[in-house]
Amino acid sequence: MKKVMNVIAVMFTAAIFTAPALAGQAEIEWVKPDKFTDIKQANESRSNFQKRVFKEFDQHFMALAAKLPNGQTLKVSVTNLDLAGDVRYMVGPNNATIRIVDDLYFPKMKFDYQLLAADNSVISSNKVDIKDMAFNFGIRRSTSSNAFHYEKNMIDDWFYDTFPTTKDKK
Repeated sequence: MKKVMNVIAVMFTAAIFTAPALAGQAEIEWVKPDKFTDIKQANESRSNFQKRVFKEFDQHFMALAAKLPNGQTLKVSVTNLDLAGDVRYMVGPNNATIRIVDDLYFPKMKFDYQLLAADNSVISSNKVDIKDMAFNFGIRRSTSSNAFHYEKNMIDDWFYDTFPTTKDKK
């Protein structure tokens, strides 16, 4: 009986740790980020903010790609990013900078994507230019405590419109 339980435990552990590897994957490239419209920091160093932005979006694209069929890879080359809001420099005793989020400064993103099959053949590809002019209206999927939630909602909308069969896997 003990051997059977050990075999079941090993099989269960293997299933848990190998299942994510079977889902779709993502590869993200940031093309000339110094030319992007807006990835300006408000209250941290420029390089730290840029690293944080890229990490957040890399993770988000990877989470979405995990909803693709097994063996597929979503390759994304981001060519421009304009975050929601605008950075303003406040003159005063602290000379602080803040990001003002207003309807006028809606999020935008440009990227090229390729969806590859397991054999690396191209299933689909396109140049994408997304924006969410209504980002500040209505009920959205994520909460305001989620970093870059306006941009992530915009990416979600594109993803589920482009790959509708993944919508039920939210």
